[in-house]
Amino acid sequence: MFVFILHFDLEFRICCQVGTKSENCTSFSEPNDLIGVACCGRHVYNTSNQLCCEENVHNRDRGGVMAHSCCGTQPLRLDQTCCGGVIHNIIGGDCCGTDVYFQRDTTFLCCDQTLSVKTTPDDVCCGNSTFDGGILQMCCGKSVFNSSEYNSCCLSSNGTARPYHSSSHVCCDGPLEKSSNVRACCYLRNEDGKFRDTQYDKTKQCCKYPYDKIYSMGKNKSC
Repeated sequence: MFVFILHFDLEFRICCQVGTKSENCTSFSEPNDLIGVACCGRHVYNTSNQLCCEENVHNRDRGGVMAHSCCGTQPLRLDQTCCGGVIHNIIGGDCCGTDVYFQRDTTFLCCDQTLSVKTTPDDVCCGNSTFDGGILQMCCGKSVFNSSEYNSCCLSSNGTARPYHSSSHVCCDGPLEKSSNVRACCYLRNEDGKFRDTQYDKTKQCCKYPYDKIYSMGKNKSC
C-alpha cells in the first residue's frame, strides 16, 4: 500500500504498509524528493538508484557495476546470470536448472533441467542423463540400459516404460516372455474400435470373440 500524506508544515510523507502490519513512513522536505519513490513491502525506496527484490531494498550500484534486475531476493548485475534463484558471475549464460552454461558449448547437455557432460559427440538426453544415442545403449522410461541386454522399450497402459529384448519377449502392456506356459497376450477392442494389448492367464482365462474383455474358462477348462 502506498499512502501520500501532506502536512501543513510542508512535510511530505510516504507510508508503506503490507496487510495488517503497521505502516512504515518516511518524510521528505521537498516535492522533488518524491520523484521515483515507491514502496517495497513496508520499505520506502527510490527506483532510480535502488531495487526492490521480494520486499528487500538494495542499491543498484554494486561496486561500480549497476544491477538491473533481481535474482530472488538479491540484485542482479549486468555481468551476471540468474538461474533458478542462483547468481553466477557469467555474462549472457544459458540456464539449466540452477546451473549455468553456454548452449554453443557442445561439451554439455541440459537434460530435464540437469546439466550433464557429454562423453561422446553422439550423446543425447535420456531423462536427466545422457546416452550414446542408440549405439551401445538405449533409453527407456528416462533410464539408460545397455543394448546387449535390451533392445526395445515397452510402454504399459499405466504409463510405465520397461525395457525388454525382442528375442525373448514381446510387448503386451509390459514385457511378456514368449515361452511362457501361463501368460499370453490378448488384443481387446476398445469402445472406439481401437485395440489394446492385455496379458492374461491362459490356464484360467480366455481371449475370445467379441474381444471386449478377458473371459474366465468354463467347465472342463473350455473357452
